Amino acid sequence: MLFFRASAGLSAIVGLGGMLMLAGCGEVPGASGPLRGAAMQGSVHGGQQPISGSQVYLYAAGTTGYGKGATSLLNAPGYVLTDATGSFSIANNFTCPTASASTYLVSVGGNTGSGVNPKSVLMAALGSCGSIGPGTFVILNEVTSVAAVYALSGFMTPGSNAVGTSSTNVTGLVNAFTTAANLASVTSGVALAVTPAGNGIVSERTINTLANIMAACVNTTGGVGACTSLFASATPPGGTAPTDTLTAMLNIARNPGLNVQNLYFIPPPKGTFQPSLTGSPNDWTLSIQYSGGGLNAPQLPAVDAAGNIWVPNAVDPGTLSEFSPVGAPLTTTAGYTGGGLSYPFAVAADLSGNVWAANEGNASVSKHTSNGTALSGVNGFTAAGLRYPYAIALDGVGNVFTSNGNNTVTKLSSTGAALAQFAGGGLDIPFAVAIDGAQNVWIANSGASNSVSKFTNSGTAASVTGFTGGGLFGPVGVALDAGGNSWVANFNNASTSELNSTGTPLSGAGFVTPNDVSAVAVDGSNTVWTANADGSVSHLSNTGASLSPSTGYISAAATGEVGLVVDASGNVWTTDNFVNSLFEYVGAATPAVVPLQAAVKNNLLGQRP
Repeated sequence: MLFFRASAGLSAIVGLGGMLMLAGCGEVPGASGPLRGAAMQGSVHGGQQPISGSQVYLYAAGTTGYGKGATSLLNAPGYVLTDATGSFSIANNFTCPTASASTYLVSVGGNTGSGVNPKSVLMAALGSCGSIGPGTFVILNEVTSVAAVYALSGFMTPGSNAVGTSSTNVTGLVNAFTTAANLASVTSGVALAVTPAGNGIVSERTINTLANIMAACVNTTGGVGACTSLFASATPPGGTAPTDTLTAMLNIARNPGLNVQNLYFIPPPKGTFQPSLTGSPNDWTLSIQYSGGGLNAPQLPAVDAAGNIWVPNAVDPGTLSEFSPVGAPLTTTAGYTGGGLSYPFAVAADLSGNVWAANEGNASVSKHTSNGTALSGVNGFTAAGLRYPYAIALDGVGNVFTSNGNNTVTKLSSTGAALAQFAGGGLDIPFAVAIDGAQNVWIANSGASNSVSKFTNSGTAASVTGFTGGGLFGPVGVALDAGGNSWVANFNNASTSELNSTGTPLSGAGFVTPNDVSAVAVDGSNTVWTANADGSVSHLSNTGASLSPSTGYISAAATGEVGLVVDASGNVWTTDNFVNSLFEYVGAATPAVVPLQAAVKNNLLGQRP
C-alpha cells in the first residue's frame, strides 16, 4: 500500500516584524541575572481611536506554572496612564528578572471618546526584556491583542492577565512569544500578510476581523450592545462568561468553532481594520502556510527539543527540510541530503537533537545531526529483513523502530546497529509505529485485516492476530495518550479509532471525522488531533467527542494533509504534499512534550511539559 501521506543552509532568523526579541532561544548578554530595563514609549488605541486614561502594565512572564507567576515590573502603583492622545511613557527605572525574560504589555480601561470602559483590556507581546532599548515604541490595539492571545493561549488562563509556563517549558514559551510576531507588528499595530522571513502566508483578514469584533466592545463604555454580544458569544460550553475583552478573545482562540456566525455579525466600529473577511468563516483558527526549505512531497514531520520542525520529502534522492519554530526555512531549496535518504516517509527526533528518517526507497534508516550532517554513511543503516520502512519511532533509551512493508518491525540501536526483527502478532502491511510510556510498540496495520498490533519492547506479541474492531478500516497512523490508550487514524472510512492498553476497542464504529484520516497526534491536555485528506484538521476530546466543527478546522490553502505534530508552544503543524507546504494552526492545541522521545522516556504522553 503506497501513497503519499498527505545549521547549514539559510540563516533565516531575520527581523521579526517589530517584535522586541532575539530569535531562537531569546538569549542575550546578562540573561542569567537581573538587568536594568530601558525606557520605552507607546500608544493605546481602540480601533483607530486613541484611548485616554488607560492603565498600562509591564509584565515578565512567569516560570512557576501555566497561566501564573507573571511579575509586574513597574514601581507603585504598577502602571502608567495614557494621555489624551493615547500615548504613554515608561521610564528606565524597572528591573528585568533576567535579560531573556519574556515580557508583555497590558492596558486596562480608558476612554475612546464614548466614556470610560473598564472591560477594555488589550495586550502586546514584546519578547525578551533585554531587547527593550532606547527608542522602543509599542502600539497596543486589538490587532496586537489577537496576535498575542492566539500565540500565547496555551500559557494563559481566562480571567487573568498572567502569562506563565512551567520551569521545564521555557523554550516553548519563548517560541510562542516569537510566533506572535509572525501575526502582527507591535511597532505598527498592523496585521501581517506575510511572515517576516518571507515564506509564510498569514491569515491577515481573519486577524483583522477578530480585531474588529474586539474593537466593537472596546469603543464603548462596556455596559451593553457589542460587549454583551461579544461576552455571550465567547462563553465556552459549560464555562464562565468573560467580563473583559482579553478573556473573550482567549476563549475564542481556545474554542475556534464557537458561535462563529454570531461573532462575525457583531457590528464593527467605524474605521475598522482592513482588509477583513467578506463573509463568515468556517472557524476562528489562525493558520500560516509556509513554503520553501526544499519542501517536495512532504510526509510525516517531527519536532525537536528546540521547537524546530523537520519534514521528510518523499523523492529520490530523498531530502529533509528543517524550519525554525516560527516557520523560517533553515535548509536551502536543496534540503539536507546524504546518509542514505531515499523516499523518506517519516522522521523522528531524538534527545540529542539528531533526526532519524525511514527510507522506503532503499530499505534503510538515515540519521542526521541537528545541522543536517549525515551520520549514517552513504547507504544509511540497514538490517536483514528491513524492507519498505514507512514509519519510525524511538523508545526511551533511543532504540529505533520501523514498520516495514514486508510485515515486520525492525529494531535498531541508537547507533544504527540491528537488534531485532519482529514478525507475527497480526502484522499486515504495517504503516505506522508508536511507543507508549511502558515502552511497548504499537503498529497500525493497513492491510486487509484492519488491525493494530502490540509488542513488548523485546518483540513479544500481545495478540497472535492483532486487535480489531472500534471502526478500524485502513489504519495508517497511531498515537498513544496518557492512559496508554492507542488512537488510530483510519484512511478508508473517515474516522479515528481508540483502543485501550489491552487492545479492547473504545470507539464503537469509530469517531467520525470530516474525511479520511492520514495522521493522528495527542496534545498536552490528552486530547486528539487528526490530519484529514480533505485538508482539514479535527480535534477530539479524550472520550472521542468532537471539539471542532463537523467540517474540521480549515486553512484556506490546504488541500490534503498527510502528517501532523503538536509542539511545545501549542501550535499544530501539518504537511500537505499537494501544495508542497507546511501549515501551522497557531496556539490551537495544548503544549506537548517534544521531542516525542522525551514524552516516551518520561511517561509524559498526553501531558504538558
